[in-house]
Amino acid sequence: MRRISTIGYHLGDRLDLKLIKNGLTFDCIYTDPTELIYQTDEFCYFYIFDYGSIVFLGVEKAEQTQIINAIRQILKIDSKELMSENFDIEINPDADYHIFFDRVVLNEINTDIAKIIMLNIAQSIALDYFTEQSNLLLATTRQFSSELEERGRFSLKGKKLLQSIGKTLNLKIRIAENLYIFDSPRLSWNDEFLNKLNDDLSLELDLRIRHKSLQENLRIVKENLDIFKEITQHSHSSALEWIIIILIAVEIVNMFLEKIF
Repeated sequence: MRRISTIGYHLGDRLDLKLIKNGLTFDCIYTDPTELIYQTDEFCYFYIFDYGSIVFLGVEKAEQTQIINAIRQILKIDSKELMSENFDIEINPDADYHIFFDRVVLNEINTDIAKIIMLNIAQSIALDYFTEQSNLLLATTRQFSSELEERGRFSLKGKKLLQSIGKTLNLKIRIAENLYIFDSPRLSWNDEFLNKLNDDLSLELDLRIRHKSLQENLRIVKENLDIFKEITQHSHSSALEWIIIILIAVEIVNMFLEKIF
């Protein structure tokens, strides 16, 4: 029996794959505008996605650190603690295929199987990252909702309010662009086992449930921000109405005074 470690990290919002490809000296076995796959040894790979995830399969911890530091240097990314997710592969020729919460049991492995596993881990760690971002937005809107409840007004107005709305919309767009949880990867289309492996991994990692929860968080944030915007616009309209009323009143008083004197 052989056990292969798979671990995914999220490096940032967007990775420039062209710069990475030109800067890394490892053997790149697959490239397209959104993904790079490198092989460091037999069944030792790392998979880089432009939406910020990198997944290592069978690569030693020291070499992982070396690769991540090299990418940070190439892209000038600040060093910080990274979100990570582990998932092991157990190779046992005498065992039946099975997926557990922390590992998959296979009787053999090949490059396509490795790709499917790394792809799902990349999607999972990206979900964690986007969920963290949505939770920050949710906490912010909850703060202003509390202000509204306690004081009858809130401090999020004008430019800051529009920036919060823009941040929420931008996050929704990035999720739609980068998370293809409901689509099977192309290499599984004509392979029954790869398609089953992809579906089973997606189910075990709760990708669809977590994606739905993420979308619900963003819906709540957007709904709250829209309400704040309506309240702000209403307050602004009311202020303008009072200004117009006061100006009309002043003009009437002026006319009245001119007629008397």
